[in-house]
Order: sequence, then C-alpha cells, then structure tokens
Amino acid sequence: MFFEPDIANTPENNFEIFWKDFDRYYAQFSLRNIDWDSVYALYRPQISPSTTDRQLFNILSNIVLGINDKHVCLYTPLGNVYWKNPYPSSYPSKGLVNPYKYVRWGATQNSVIEYWNCQDTAIGYIIIPSFLGDGEGLSMADPRYSVIDDILSQWKNMKGIVIDVRGNGGGNVPNTEIVASRFADQSHIHSYYRQKIGPGKSDYSSWKSRSIEPEGPYQFLKPVVVLTSRATMSAAEYFVMAMHVLPHVTIVGDTTAGGIGNPVDRELLNGWTYRLSTEIDADAQGRIIEGVGVFPDVPVQTTADDAANGIDRILEKGIDIIKNSH
Repeated sequence: MFFEPDIANTPENNFEIFWKDFDRYYAQFSLRNIDWDSVYALYRPQISPSTTDRQLFNILSNIVLGINDKHVCLYTPLGNVYWKNPYPSSYPSKGLVNPYKYVRWGATQNSVIEYWNCQDTAIGYIIIPSFLGDGEGLSMADPRYSVIDDILSQWKNMKGIVIDVRGNGGGNVPNTEIVASRFADQSHIHSYYRQKIGPGKSDYSSWKSRSIEPEGPYQFLKPVVVLTSRATMSAAEYFVMAMHVLPHVTIVGDTTAGGIGNPVDRELLNGWTYRLSTEIDADAQGRIIEGVGVFPDVPVQTTADDAANGIDRILEKGIDIIKNSH
C-alpha cells in the first residue's frame, strides 16, 4: 500500500485506514449480517493519540474475529489473528488414517501431488495436500502441477481414480485449473463470482462465470471420486466446484469449509498487515458458498471410534463407488 507522505503514523490514522479499506473492498458484510458503520461507531471513540500498540491490536483483533471470515486475518509483531475453525480437525475426515490398509505404498511421488495405487491396483489414489505451489502470486501457476499429465499417462487403464483434498487449505487457483482440466470432457461453467468495486454499499460488479476447459494431452473420463472435508478450503473449494460439474465425478465426504473470497493483503502505516475478502462466490447452480461450503454428492463422515481403529469411511466409500461403477 502507498501512503501520502503527510499521513502520520498515529493510532487514529491506522484505524481509519483499516476501517476504510474494509468499507471499500470487503465484499461479504451483507452475508455475515455486519453493519460496518456500527463497527466504526463502537470502536472509533476508543482510539486516541495515547492509544498503545497493544490497545490498538486488541481492538483490531476483536473486529477481525467478529467478521468470522476464513480470509480475514491480522498479522502483527504482537501476534497474528485468524478465523477459528469451529469444525473438528482431529478426525480422518481431514486426511488418511491408515494408508497401508488402503494404498500400496512405494509408487513414484511428486513434490506437489502424491500418488499411489489402491490395494485394488485398478484404482489410482492421489493426494493433493495444497494448491499453494511456489506461492508467487495468486495468478501464477506452478508448472510442477503438470505432473498430473505423467500420472494419467500411466493410469489410462485404471478403472477409476480417487483424489483426496480433505486436508487441502487452498493456494493458487491456476494450480487447481491445471489438475481439474485433465478431467474435463468439455467446457463447463462451474461457479460464479461478483467483486466489490467501490466504496458504496452496493458497489459490486455483475455476476461473472468461471469455466473449466479440457487441457493437456489426455483427459481421464472414467469414474473419479473427490474426497472432501471441512478442512477443504479456499482454492481447494474452487477445485471441488470445477470437478463437481463433470459428469463422471462424484464428491464424497463432508461439506467443504465455505470460503473462497479472492483475498488481498493490505498494510497499515505501522507495518501491520491484514487480509480481506474482495468477492462473493457461488456454485454452478448460483448457490452462495461463502460461510456454507460445497455439499458432497455422497455425505460420509468418519467418527472418532473409526479413527481409533484405523478406519477411513470416506476413502472406503470412494473406492466402493469406483469398484461398483459400470
């Protein structure tokens, strides 16, 4: 962020910049039933020239936590403030419990996509832990995800593939497109979005569509199952929506976290940084997913008892779906 040289680094100015940035760019106040003007009326009188860094941090932290958005965060030398996930993360809904029971370990792995054969060697199993890649900007693809082409070239005779994104917290959207496009039979609209484009409460862009297109040397069009959980977040939800509209793909597991938001990072005069969501996203049917999530086709959860016994109900269901496909 660039500031006018005559803007002093004071508690009042830092608060004003913070509040005005959200007022102009944050897209989801109406979804979260937040009256942003009331937030200003409550907290602005508490800021004065004598406000300490700790006091300012506490006020901004209360605001961030009150928004309750996965992409609204505050980063400072006094500590970082994040959305608190209310969903259990200790259950195998988030990941693989007993891989040796279900997967033949030892096949080739890649640094961004891990893949093996299931115990039934006619079924492939892929884990994508993250879509972050090299992390150099949300608009840049990491070419390492093109390893999906090598994987699929080996698996042309597979009966089907299970793709596990249960622990995937997101990353760069172009990386999701590299993978999903290899399973697209044709162009499909998979989601819609609108952006906050001005300071007015109703200053939004029109709804725009996003599509998935066939890309790469080969498309895998046999049965595919995508495993999801409440820990499947952000760009990983974009991937799930893209896969969801493909006719040979089934989504299995728990509802995703519910937050894409196209976040941007901002900075205060004192060097503190924060993140806010600039858009609202909806699925192919126009259902807003922010704060809700993407629903699976086949809901399955793994209990704590299952976890203790090394049983992964979600993965088992995914394998069964492919085994029983025609």
